[in-house]
Amino acid sequence: MKYLPRKSHLLLWSVFHALLFVTGISQAAPSRPNIIFFYADDMGYGDLACYGSEVAQTPRIDQLAAEGTRFTQFYVSNCVCSPTRASAITGQFPSRHQICGYVSFFEQNEKRHMPNWLDVEAASFPRVLQQAGYRTGLIGKWHLGGGSGSTFRITDLKKPDVDTSGRTEIVVNHPDAPPVVDYGFHHARISAGNGLTWKKAKPWPEPHDKYPYVETEWLTWSSRAIADDSIQFLDDHVASHKEDPFYLNVWFKDVHTPFKPTDEMLAPFTELDEKARDHYAMLKYMDGQIGRVLDRLDDLGMSKNTLVIFSSDNGAGRRRGGSNGHFRGWKHMLYEGGIRVPLIMRWPAGAVQAGRVDETSVVNICDFVPTFSELTGVKMPEGYESDGESFSTAMKGKTFERTKAQYWYYPSAKVKLAMRSGDWKLLANPNGDSVELYDLASDPEESSNLTGENPEVTARLKHSLLDWYAQTPVGRKAVMN
Repeated sequence: MKYLPRKSHLLLWSVFHALLFVTGISQAAPSRPNIIFFYADDMGYGDLACYGSEVAQTPRIDQLAAEGTRFTQFYVSNCVCSPTRASAITGQFPSRHQICGYVSFFEQNEKRHMPNWLDVEAASFPRVLQQAGYRTGLIGKWHLGGGSGSTFRITDLKKPDVDTSGRTEIVVNHPDAPPVVDYGFHHARISAGNGLTWKKAKPWPEPHDKYPYVETEWLTWSSRAIADDSIQFLDDHVASHKEDPFYLNVWFKDVHTPFKPTDEMLAPFTELDEKARDHYAMLKYMDGQIGRVLDRLDDLGMSKNTLVIFSSDNGAGRRRGGSNGHFRGWKHMLYEGGIRVPLIMRWPAGAVQAGRVDETSVVNICDFVPTFSELTGVKMPEGYESDGESFSTAMKGKTFERTKAQYWYYPSAKVKLAMRSGDWKLLANPNGDSVELYDLASDPEESSNLTGENPEVTARLKHSLLDWYAQTPVGRKAVMN
Protein backbone atom coordinates (compact mmCIF):
# COMPACT_ATOMS: atom_id res chain seq x y z
CA MET A 1 0.00 0.00 0.00
CA LYS A 2 1.35 3.40 -0.94
CA TYR A 3 1.20 6.03 1.78
CA LEU A 4 0.78 9.73 1.13
CA PRO A 5 3.27 12.15 2.64
CA ARG A 6 2.25 13.70 5.99
CA LYS A 7 1.46 17.08 4.34
CA SER A 8 -0.93 15.35 1.98
CA HIS A 9 -2.74 13.75 4.92
CA LEU A 10 -3.14 17.15 6.52
CA LEU A 11 -4.43 18.62 3.28
CA LEU A 12 -7.04 15.86 2.87
CA TRP A 13 -8.09 16.27 6.51
CA SER A 14 -8.59 20.01 5.96
CA VAL A 15 -10.62 19.38 2.81
CA PHE A 16 -12.78 16.84 4.69
CA HIS A 17 -13.57 19.36 7.41
CA ALA A 18 -14.34 22.03 4.83
CA LEU A 19 -16.78 19.64 3.12
CA LEU A 20 -18.46 18.97 6.45
CA PHE A 21 -18.94 22.70 6.89
CA VAL A 22 -20.27 23.52 3.43
CA THR A 23 -22.61 20.49 3.35
CA GLY A 24 -24.07 21.37 6.74
CA ILE A 25 -22.97 18.11 8.40
CA SER A 26 -22.21 19.06 11.99
CA GLN A 27 -19.52 17.53 14.10
CA ALA A 28 -20.40 16.18 17.52
CA ALA A 29 -20.57 18.83 20.19
CA PRO A 30 -17.77 18.67 22.73
CA SER A 31 -18.43 16.64 25.84
CA ARG A 32 -18.79 18.01 29.36
CA PRO A 33 -19.36 21.68 28.69
CA ASN A 34 -19.01 24.30 31.39
CA ILE A 35 -22.31 25.94 32.38
CA ILE A 36 -23.01 29.43 33.75
CA PHE A 37 -26.59 30.30 34.63
CA PHE A 38 -27.24 34.03 35.15
CA TYR A 39 -30.58 34.50 36.95
CA ALA A 40 -32.16 37.93 37.39
CA ASP A 41 -34.83 38.60 40.01
CA ASP A 42 -38.22 40.12 39.10
CA MET A 43 -37.13 41.06 35.58
CA GLY A 44 -40.01 41.04 33.10
CA TYR A 45 -40.32 39.88 29.51
CA GLY A 46 -40.29 43.48 28.28
CA ASP A 47 -37.30 44.61 30.32
CA LEU A 48 -34.50 43.98 27.80
CA ALA A 49 -33.65 45.90 24.68
CA CYS A 50 -33.31 42.63 22.76
CA TYR A 51 -36.89 41.77 23.79
CA GLY A 52 -38.27 45.07 22.57
CA SER A 53 -37.75 47.54 25.42
CA GLU A 54 -37.26 51.11 24.25
CA VAL A 55 -35.92 52.33 27.60
CA ALA A 56 -33.66 49.51 28.84
CA GLN A 57 -29.91 49.82 28.39
CA THR A 58 -28.66 46.23 28.42
CA PRO A 59 -25.82 46.04 25.87
CA ARG A 60 -24.07 42.99 27.33
CA ILE A 61 -27.22 40.89 27.58
CA ASP A 62 -28.19 42.03 24.08
CA GLN A 63 -24.74 40.99 22.85
CA LEU A 64 -25.24 37.60 24.49
CA ALA A 65 -28.48 37.24 22.53
CA ALA A 66 -26.74 38.24 19.29
CA GLU A 67 -24.10 35.57 19.92
CA GLY A 68 -26.67 32.91 20.79
CA THR A 69 -30.35 32.03 20.63
CA ARG A 70 -33.22 33.99 22.14
CA PHE A 71 -36.39 32.07 23.09
CA THR A 72 -39.77 33.82 23.13
CA GLN A 73 -41.88 31.04 24.71
CA PHE A 74 -39.96 30.25 27.87
CA TYR A 75 -41.78 29.68 31.15
CA VAL A 76 -40.75 29.49 34.76
CA SER A 77 -42.63 27.14 37.08
CA ASN A 78 -44.26 29.79 39.26
CA CYS A 79 -44.94 33.52 39.44
CA VAL A 80 -42.65 34.11 42.46
CA CYS A 81 -39.03 33.30 43.10
CA SER A 82 -38.58 30.39 45.56
CA PRO A 83 -40.60 27.84 43.54
CA THR A 84 -38.80 28.60 40.28
CA ARG A 85 -35.45 28.23 42.02
CA ALA A 86 -36.55 24.86 43.38
CA SER A 87 -37.31 23.77 39.81
CA ALA A 88 -33.87 24.93 38.64
CA ILE A 89 -32.29 22.65 41.25
CA THR A 90 -34.60 19.63 40.93
CA GLY A 91 -36.02 19.76 37.40
CA GLN A 92 -39.46 19.19 38.91
CA PHE A 93 -42.58 21.27 39.46
CA PRO A 94 -42.19 22.96 42.86
CA SER A 95 -45.54 21.60 44.02
CA ARG A 96 -43.84 18.20 44.39
CA HIS A 97 -41.85 19.77 47.23
CA GLN A 98 -44.74 21.85 48.63
CA ILE A 99 -42.89 25.04 47.71
CA CYS A 100 -45.88 26.88 46.28
CA GLY A 101 -44.87 30.41 47.24
CA TYR A 102 -41.79 32.26 48.39
CA VAL A 103 -40.11 30.76 51.45
CA SER A 104 -40.87 33.21 54.24
CA PHE A 105 -41.22 33.43 58.01
CA PHE A 106 -41.84 30.12 59.76
CA GLU A 107 -45.36 31.06 60.81
CA GLN A 108 -46.30 32.07 57.29
CA ASN A 109 -44.75 28.90 55.83
CA GLU A 110 -46.80 26.78 58.23
CA LYS A 111 -49.98 28.67 57.38
CA ARG A 112 -49.40 27.96 53.69
CA HIS A 113 -48.49 24.28 54.34
CA MET A 114 -44.95 24.93 53.12
CA PRO A 115 -41.61 23.65 54.43
CA ASN A 116 -39.05 26.08 55.82
CA TRP A 117 -36.50 24.99 53.21
CA LEU A 118 -36.14 22.70 50.22
CA ASP A 119 -35.61 19.17 51.45
CA VAL A 120 -31.87 18.52 51.30
CA GLU A 121 -32.65 14.95 50.20
CA ALA A 122 -34.57 16.19 47.15
CA ALA A 123 -33.15 15.37 43.76
CA SER A 124 -30.44 17.91 42.98
CA PHE A 125 -28.87 18.37 39.58
CA PRO A 126 -25.88 20.28 41.04
CA ARG A 127 -25.21 17.32 43.35
CA VAL A 128 -25.29 14.89 40.43
CA LEU A 129 -22.88 17.09 38.49
CA GLN A 130 -20.63 17.35 41.54
CA GLN A 131 -20.52 13.57 41.85
CA ALA A 132 -19.69 13.34 38.14
CA GLY A 133 -16.57 15.49 38.53
CA TYR A 134 -17.93 18.98 37.90
CA ARG A 135 -16.78 21.88 40.07
CA THR A 136 -20.03 23.46 41.25
CA GLY A 137 -20.91 26.86 42.69
CA LEU A 138 -23.87 29.02 43.62
CA ILE A 139 -23.28 32.71 44.14
CA GLY A 140 -26.07 35.17 44.98
CA LYS A 141 -29.67 34.76 46.03
CA TRP A 142 -30.71 31.30 47.28
CA HIS A 143 -34.13 31.91 48.89
CA LEU A 144 -34.89 28.21 49.32
CA GLY A 145 -34.76 28.43 53.10
CA GLY A 146 -32.15 28.22 55.79
CA GLY A 147 -30.13 30.62 57.84
CA SER A 148 -27.76 30.97 60.74
CA GLY A 149 -30.07 30.09 63.61
CA SER A 150 -30.45 33.74 64.55
CA THR A 151 -33.73 35.61 64.65
CA PHE A 152 -34.40 38.90 62.93
CA ARG A 153 -36.12 41.66 64.83
CA ILE A 154 -39.31 43.08 63.41
CA THR A 155 -37.65 46.50 63.37
CA ASP A 156 -34.84 45.07 61.26
CA LEU A 157 -37.22 43.50 58.78
CA LYS A 158 -38.87 46.79 57.86
CA LYS A 159 -41.85 44.82 56.62
CA PRO A 160 -45.02 46.90 57.08
CA ASP A 161 -47.22 43.99 56.02
CA VAL A 162 -46.01 41.75 58.89
CA ASP A 163 -48.43 41.46 61.81
CA THR A 164 -46.21 42.13 64.83
CA SER A 165 -48.97 41.46 67.42
CA GLY A 166 -46.83 43.05 70.10
CA ARG A 167 -43.80 40.87 69.36
CA THR A 168 -40.29 42.15 68.89
CA GLU A 169 -38.91 39.13 67.01
CA ILE A 170 -40.07 36.69 64.37
CA VAL A 171 -38.25 33.49 63.41
CA VAL A 172 -36.91 33.25 59.87
CA ASN A 173 -33.79 31.17 60.49
CA HIS A 174 -33.14 27.87 62.18
CA PRO A 175 -29.98 26.16 63.50
CA ASP A 176 -30.96 22.92 61.74
CA ALA A 177 -31.24 24.52 58.31
CA PRO A 178 -29.01 22.67 55.82
CA PRO A 179 -26.07 24.65 54.44
CA VAL A 180 -26.47 25.45 50.76
CA VAL A 181 -23.31 23.45 49.95
CA ASP A 182 -25.20 20.32 51.06
CA TYR A 183 -27.34 20.58 47.92
CA GLY A 184 -24.28 19.82 45.80
CA PHE A 185 -22.10 22.90 45.68
CA HIS A 186 -18.36 23.05 46.29
CA HIS A 187 -18.69 26.79 46.83
CA ALA A 188 -21.71 28.82 47.90
CA ARG A 189 -21.73 32.47 48.88
CA ILE A 190 -25.33 33.47 49.21
CA SER A 191 -27.96 35.80 50.55
CA ALA A 192 -31.19 34.44 52.05
CA GLY A 193 -29.72 31.08 53.03
CA ASN A 194 -27.22 29.20 55.18
CA GLY A 195 -23.67 29.75 53.98
CA LEU A 196 -20.94 32.28 53.39
CA THR A 197 -22.48 35.65 52.68
CA TRP A 198 -21.76 39.39 52.46
CA LYS A 199 -21.98 42.27 54.89
CA LYS A 200 -22.22 45.76 53.47
CA ALA A 201 -21.60 44.12 50.09
CA LYS A 202 -18.25 42.75 51.27
CA PRO A 203 -17.47 39.03 51.61
CA TRP A 204 -18.30 37.63 55.06
CA PRO A 205 -17.12 34.18 56.29
CA GLU A 206 -20.30 33.21 58.16
CA PRO A 207 -24.05 32.92 57.47
CA HIS A 208 -26.05 36.11 57.66
CA ASP A 209 -27.25 37.33 61.05
CA LYS A 210 -29.52 40.09 59.82
CA TYR A 211 -32.10 40.58 57.13
CA PRO A 212 -29.97 41.32 54.00
CA TYR A 213 -32.25 43.98 52.54
CA VAL A 214 -31.76 46.35 55.48
CA GLU A 215 -28.20 47.11 54.34
CA THR A 216 -28.14 50.05 51.98
CA GLU A 217 -24.77 48.91 50.61
CA TRP A 218 -26.34 45.61 49.52
CA LEU A 219 -29.20 47.40 47.81
CA THR A 220 -26.69 49.39 45.74
CA TRP A 221 -23.78 47.06 45.13
CA SER A 222 -25.17 43.51 45.29
CA SER A 223 -24.62 42.83 41.57
CA ARG A 224 -20.99 43.91 41.84
CA ALA A 225 -20.45 41.75 44.92
CA ILE A 226 -21.99 38.73 43.19
CA ALA A 227 -19.92 39.32 40.05
CA ASP A 228 -16.72 39.70 42.11
CA ASP A 229 -17.23 36.31 43.75
CA SER A 230 -18.16 34.72 40.42
CA ILE A 231 -14.93 36.00 38.85
CA GLN A 232 -13.00 34.65 41.82
CA PHE A 233 -14.67 31.26 41.30
CA LEU A 234 -13.50 31.25 37.67
CA ASP A 235 -9.97 32.27 38.63
CA ASP A 236 -9.78 29.59 41.31
CA HIS A 237 -11.13 27.02 38.89
CA VAL A 238 -8.39 27.69 36.35
CA ALA A 239 -5.73 27.77 39.06
CA SER A 240 -6.71 24.52 40.78
CA HIS A 241 -9.30 22.60 38.75
CA LYS A 242 -8.74 23.48 35.09
CA GLU A 243 -8.93 19.83 34.01
CA ASP A 244 -12.51 19.61 35.28
CA PRO A 245 -15.65 21.25 33.89
CA PHE A 246 -17.63 23.65 36.07
CA TYR A 247 -21.26 24.52 36.76
CA LEU A 248 -21.96 27.96 38.22
CA ASN A 249 -25.26 29.56 39.21
CA VAL A 250 -24.94 33.36 39.35
CA TRP A 251 -28.25 34.43 40.89
CA PHE A 252 -28.67 38.19 41.27
CA LYS A 253 -30.72 40.18 43.79
CA ASP A 254 -31.41 42.80 41.12
CA VAL A 255 -33.89 43.90 39.93
CA HIS A 256 -35.93 43.04 43.03
CA THR A 257 -37.00 45.97 45.20
CA PRO A 258 -35.91 47.75 47.35
CA PHE A 259 -33.37 49.75 45.33
CA LYS A 260 -30.70 52.24 46.26
CA PRO A 261 -29.18 53.43 42.97
CA THR A 262 -26.53 56.13 42.95
CA ASP A 263 -26.97 59.42 41.10
CA GLU A 264 -24.55 58.15 38.48
CA MET A 265 -26.68 55.04 37.93
CA LEU A 266 -29.82 57.14 37.61
CA ALA A 267 -28.38 59.68 35.17
CA PRO A 268 -29.31 57.87 31.90
CA PHE A 269 -32.96 57.53 32.96
CA THR A 270 -33.96 60.99 34.15
CA GLU A 271 -36.95 61.12 31.78
CA LEU A 272 -38.64 58.13 33.45
CA ASP A 273 -40.87 58.17 36.51
CA GLU A 274 -39.18 57.38 39.83
CA LYS A 275 -39.94 53.65 40.01
CA ALA A 276 -39.00 52.99 36.39
CA ARG A 277 -35.88 55.10 36.80
CA ASP A 278 -34.73 53.03 39.78
CA HIS A 279 -35.62 49.75 38.07
CA TYR A 280 -33.76 50.42 34.82
CA ALA A 281 -30.80 51.97 36.60
CA MET A 282 -30.24 48.78 38.59
CA LEU A 283 -30.88 46.64 35.50
CA LYS A 284 -28.24 48.54 33.56
CA TYR A 285 -25.81 48.11 36.44
CA MET A 286 -26.48 44.36 36.62
CA ASP A 287 -25.96 44.13 32.86
CA GLY A 288 -22.49 45.66 33.28
CA GLN A 289 -21.61 43.18 36.01
CA ILE A 290 -22.68 40.27 33.81
CA GLY A 291 -20.34 41.74 31.21
CA ARG A 292 -17.46 41.64 33.70
CA VAL A 293 -18.00 37.92 34.29
CA LEU A 294 -18.23 37.21 30.56
CA ASP A 295 -15.05 39.22 29.93
CA ARG A 296 -13.16 37.12 32.50
CA LEU A 297 -14.50 33.99 30.86
CA ASP A 298 -12.98 35.27 27.60
CA ASP A 299 -9.69 36.20 29.27
CA LEU A 300 -9.39 32.69 30.70
CA GLY A 301 -10.02 31.11 27.30
CA MET A 302 -13.16 29.25 28.42
CA SER A 303 -15.92 30.95 26.45
CA LYS A 304 -16.00 28.53 23.52
CA ASN A 305 -17.05 25.48 25.52
CA THR A 306 -19.18 27.26 28.13
CA LEU A 307 -22.94 27.19 27.83
CA VAL A 308 -24.14 30.57 29.09
CA ILE A 309 -27.79 30.98 30.11
CA PHE A 310 -29.61 34.16 31.07
CA SER A 311 -33.16 34.33 32.41
CA SER A 312 -35.37 35.71 35.18
CA ASP A 313 -37.14 33.95 38.06
CA ASN A 314 -40.57 35.47 37.33
CA GLY A 315 -42.21 38.45 35.67
CA ALA A 316 -41.90 42.06 36.77
CA GLY A 317 -43.91 43.19 39.78
CA ARG A 318 -46.92 45.44 39.41
CA ARG A 319 -46.20 49.14 39.95
CA ARG A 320 -42.50 48.43 40.57
CA GLY A 321 -41.12 50.04 37.43
CA GLY A 322 -40.52 47.02 35.20
CA SER A 323 -42.33 45.74 32.11
CA ASN A 324 -43.79 42.42 30.98
CA GLY A 325 -44.15 43.70 27.44
CA HIS A 326 -47.50 43.04 25.80
CA PHE A 327 -48.38 40.19 28.13
CA ARG A 328 -51.20 40.31 30.65
CA GLY A 329 -50.48 40.21 34.37
CA TRP A 330 -47.59 40.61 36.76
CA LYS A 331 -45.58 38.79 39.37
CA HIS A 332 -47.99 36.98 41.74
CA MET A 333 -50.27 36.14 38.78
CA LEU A 334 -50.45 33.05 36.57
CA TYR A 335 -51.16 35.04 33.42
CA GLU A 336 -48.33 35.19 30.88
CA GLY A 337 -46.80 38.34 32.39
CA GLY A 338 -46.09 36.50 35.63
CA ILE A 339 -44.60 33.30 34.22
CA ARG A 340 -43.26 33.94 30.67
CA VAL A 341 -39.78 35.48 30.82
CA PRO A 342 -36.69 35.92 28.62
CA LEU A 343 -34.35 33.02 27.95
CA ILE A 344 -31.03 33.50 26.17
CA MET A 345 -28.48 30.74 25.51
CA ARG A 346 -24.99 30.90 24.02
CA TRP A 347 -22.58 28.00 23.43
CA PRO A 348 -20.20 28.48 20.47
CA ALA A 349 -18.71 24.97 20.62
CA GLY A 350 -22.08 23.30 21.10
CA ALA A 351 -23.75 24.52 17.91
CA VAL A 352 -26.15 26.99 19.54
CA GLN A 353 -26.88 29.26 16.61
CA ALA A 354 -25.83 32.88 16.83
CA GLY A 355 -28.43 35.58 16.23
CA ARG A 356 -31.34 33.15 16.17
CA VAL A 357 -34.79 33.86 17.62
CA ASP A 358 -36.81 30.75 18.47
CA GLU A 359 -40.48 31.69 18.42
CA THR A 360 -41.92 28.16 18.27
CA SER A 361 -40.28 26.06 20.99
CA VAL A 362 -42.29 26.02 24.23
CA VAL A 363 -39.75 25.58 27.02
CA ASN A 364 -40.03 25.34 30.81
CA ILE A 365 -37.35 25.74 33.46
CA CYS A 366 -38.02 22.12 34.45
CA ASP A 367 -36.53 21.24 31.04
CA PHE A 368 -33.11 22.45 32.13
CA VAL A 369 -32.25 19.29 34.07
CA PRO A 370 -33.05 16.74 31.31
CA THR A 371 -31.44 18.99 28.70
CA PHE A 372 -28.26 19.60 30.64
CA SER A 373 -28.13 15.95 31.70
CA GLU A 374 -28.07 15.03 28.03
CA LEU A 375 -25.39 17.61 27.22
CA THR A 376 -23.13 16.65 30.14
CA GLY A 377 -23.74 12.90 30.07
CA VAL A 378 -24.81 12.68 33.71
CA LYS A 379 -27.85 10.78 34.98
CA MET A 380 -30.25 11.69 37.74
CA PRO A 381 -30.71 9.16 40.58
CA GLU A 382 -32.68 5.96 40.07
CA GLY A 383 -36.38 6.53 40.57
CA TYR A 384 -36.18 10.22 39.69
CA GLU A 385 -39.25 11.59 37.89
CA SER A 386 -38.71 14.57 35.62
CA ASP A 387 -41.41 17.13 34.91
CA GLY A 388 -39.44 18.43 31.95
CA GLU A 389 -38.01 17.14 28.70
CA SER A 390 -34.84 17.82 26.76
CA PHE A 391 -34.99 20.70 24.30
CA SER A 392 -31.41 20.25 23.06
CA THR A 393 -32.73 20.05 19.48
CA ALA A 394 -34.08 23.60 19.84
CA MET A 395 -30.70 24.78 21.09
CA LYS A 396 -29.22 23.47 17.84
CA GLY A 397 -31.78 25.24 15.68
CA LYS A 398 -34.06 22.28 14.99
CA THR A 399 -37.73 21.70 15.72
CA PHE A 400 -38.71 20.95 19.32
CA GLU A 401 -42.22 19.64 19.79
CA ARG A 402 -43.24 19.64 23.45
CA THR A 403 -45.04 16.47 24.56
CA LYS A 404 -45.62 17.27 28.25
CA ALA A 405 -48.17 19.72 29.58
CA GLN A 406 -47.06 22.46 31.96
CA TYR A 407 -48.81 23.07 35.28
CA TRP A 408 -48.74 25.92 37.81
CA TYR A 409 -50.11 26.36 41.32
CA TYR A 410 -49.88 29.59 43.28
CA PRO A 411 -52.31 29.70 46.23
CA SER A 412 -52.03 33.46 46.76
CA ALA A 413 -53.33 34.34 43.28
CA LYS A 414 -56.96 35.19 42.57
CA VAL A 415 -56.93 32.32 40.06
CA LYS A 416 -54.66 29.73 41.63
CA LEU A 417 -54.12 27.03 38.98
CA ALA A 418 -53.02 27.09 35.35
CA MET A 419 -51.85 24.71 32.65
CA ARG A 420 -50.64 24.91 29.07
CA SER A 421 -51.08 22.07 26.58
CA GLY A 422 -50.12 22.85 23.02
CA ASP A 423 -51.33 26.37 22.34
CA TRP A 424 -54.19 26.11 24.82
CA LYS A 425 -53.89 27.64 28.27
CA LEU A 426 -56.49 27.12 30.98
CA LEU A 427 -56.79 28.76 34.39
CA ALA A 428 -59.08 27.70 37.23
CA ASN A 429 -59.36 27.47 40.99
CA PRO A 430 -59.07 24.20 42.91
CA ASN A 431 -62.84 24.14 43.46
CA GLY A 432 -63.37 24.32 39.70
CA ASP A 433 -64.59 27.90 39.38
CA SER A 434 -63.13 30.97 37.64
CA VAL A 435 -62.31 28.96 34.50
CA GLU A 436 -60.55 30.82 31.68
CA LEU A 437 -59.37 29.39 28.36
CA TYR A 438 -57.01 31.11 25.90
CA ASP A 439 -55.50 30.22 22.53
CA LEU A 440 -51.98 31.56 22.93
CA ALA A 441 -51.19 31.13 19.23
CA SER A 442 -53.74 33.79 18.27
CA ASP A 443 -54.12 35.57 21.61
CA PRO A 444 -50.89 35.66 23.64
CA GLU A 445 -52.26 38.69 25.49
CA GLU A 446 -55.02 36.46 26.99
CA SER A 447 -57.71 38.96 26.08
CA SER A 448 -60.49 36.61 24.89
CA ASN A 449 -61.82 33.90 27.22
CA LEU A 450 -62.87 31.05 24.90
CA THR A 451 -64.56 28.70 27.37
CA GLY A 452 -67.98 29.27 25.79
CA GLU A 453 -66.77 28.65 22.23
CA ASN A 454 -64.74 25.54 23.15
CA PRO A 455 -66.62 23.53 25.79
CA GLU A 456 -64.93 20.21 24.93
CA VAL A 457 -61.42 21.64 25.16
CA THR A 458 -62.36 23.43 28.37
CA ALA A 459 -63.74 20.26 29.96
CA ARG A 460 -60.74 18.17 28.93
CA LEU A 461 -58.12 20.62 30.18
CA LYS A 462 -60.05 21.39 33.36
CA HIS A 463 -60.18 17.67 34.18
CA SER A 464 -56.42 17.38 33.54
CA LEU A 465 -55.60 20.44 35.65
CA LEU A 466 -57.74 19.47 38.63
CA ASP A 467 -56.49 15.88 38.47
CA TRP A 468 -52.89 17.15 38.49
CA TYR A 469 -53.64 19.37 41.48
CA ALA A 470 -55.25 16.47 43.35
CA GLN A 471 -51.99 14.52 43.01
CA THR A 472 -49.84 17.27 44.53
CA PRO A 473 -49.08 17.13 48.28
CA VAL A 474 -51.26 20.18 48.91
CA GLY A 475 -54.07 18.78 46.77
CA ARG A 476 -53.97 15.42 48.51
CA LYS A 477 -54.25 17.14 51.89
CA ALA A 478 -57.19 19.19 50.65
CA VAL A 479 -59.00 16.00 49.55
CA MET A 480 -58.31 14.32 52.91
CA ASN A 481 -59.71 17.31 54.79
